[in-house]
Amino acid sequence: MIALIFASMALANQSEPAASAYPLLDPEAQARLESCEVDAARFDALMALDPQSFDQDFSGGWRPVGDKTGCERAAADLLIAYMDHSPHFNPERPGVIGWHAGQMLAMAGQVELAIPYFEAKRSGSPEWTPYVDATLAFMRRDRAAAEAARAELSTLRPSEEEIAARRQFLAENPQITMPDGYVEQPQNLSVVDGLLACWDQPYSMAYGGHCDD
Repeated sequence: MIALIFASMALANQSEPAASAYPLLDPEAQARLESCEVDAARFDALMALDPQSFDQDFSGGWRPVGDKTGCERAAADLLIAYMDHSPHFNPERPGVIGWHAGQMLAMAGQVELAIPYFEAKRSGSPEWTPYVDATLAFMRRDRAAAEAARAELSTLRPSEEEIAARRQFLAENPQITMPDGYVEQPQNLSVVDGLLACWDQPYSMAYGGHCDD
């Protein structure tokens, strides 16, 4: 049952709504959320989402907040709050929610705060680990380590099944734009190339290679 429900539904089901976690947030986090149009009611509704809806819905969950210029830190607040307070978050199966918290912190220029979230998600598939290593190397300005991670990642070509799945994903989600090479290159190789190409830029510009030549 969804943890947070409207009063009318609570009466119908003879169950009490879950207590709001919004008052538990740091006042600065509350202020950031308010400035990005996340009041207590919207916050509670987001905390009530299942992990898939909260993290992987490109038009819902935390992402519309993170897509607003200047709201990256508020998006990180949402992601961290979900891990801390949502009854639907399973720390044994965290997915990439913590990774996205690190990304949003890095997008907001909070590199030191971001690094532990990246480090916590280092283990994974053979192609995931070098991607994390490259990201951490970028944060620490260790270009040799980033290039070594990129070289490792470049050898991990996707299977034909994975290529077909990526093509299907693009066909089913025409509103989503993925970087060049998404279909046939190793996963996240283009992201790592962007970090290397924009080495002296902040993560917010280097992610995806959004910097001047």
